[in-house]
Amino acid sequence: MILDNLTRAFKTQNWLAVATEFVIVIAGVVIGFQVSAWNEQREAVARAEVLTVRLIEDLRAERWRVDGVDVYNGQVAANARRAIEALEGRRTVDDEMLVIEAFRATQIYIFPIIRPTYDELVATGTISLIADPALIAVATEYYSTAFEEIGTLDPDRPYRRAFFELADQALFLSLADSCGESPDIMIGDYAALPQILDFPCEIDGHDAAIAALAERLRESDVILPLLRHRAIEAAIESRSQLYWQDMFMRVLGPLEQAP
Repeated sequence: MILDNLTRAFKTQNWLAVATEFVIVIAGVVIGFQVSAWNEQREAVARAEVLTVRLIEDLRAERWRVDGVDVYNGQVAANARRAIEALEGRRTVDDEMLVIEAFRATQIYIFPIIRPTYDELVATGTISLIADPALIAVATEYYSTAFEEIGTLDPDRPYRRAFFELADQALFLSLADSCGESPDIMIGDYAALPQILDFPCEIDGHDAAIAALAERLRESDVILPLLRHRAIEAAIESRSQLYWQDMFMRVLGPLEQAP
């Protein structure tokens, strides 16, 4: 239609009509580009909102993970200290309790790291869509820090290995089933953290193995020094989460329900 109008205008040398048609064409192109830009901007804003919500959800899950590492290692350290007191004669416990506490001092739990949204932001180059600079700064610092660099756990795990060398296999498996952390822990379940490792447990059917292991623990020349190391190691690992807890507090605010 516009081409026909331009052809007629040129033939009749109606320059006003030619100019008018050109203005209409240019205006249509400009408006088309503007509408396209508006649509792209609206889609970007919507995408940014979705990614921001997802990133916050991931960081809230990580906040729980950090709190879990703090609580778990604190309970490992507490069991190690109690076992030390028993082995040093400063505390009287029966063989079963000594074995349970010594076993729990061996425990290491790997909480899964939740980072799919941050990885997507980095991989797709869309990290600039997150408008909150504090949020992206926290996410970048947190996810970019190698946990093997900030962790304090000895990768050789000498106390754990020493305990394994003294323990009867059937007894150890029973300890793991009855006195270890539950494999069904759900991310975000703060109610489960206070008793993640410290909860009442009993070992049935292994009385002789418990007595034998307790005797080996008391007579061992290596267990007590390694247990002291383990107590300090786990306590430091627990305390090292304070930095991340403070950081999450700043960007996410206080917990609605304290762990």
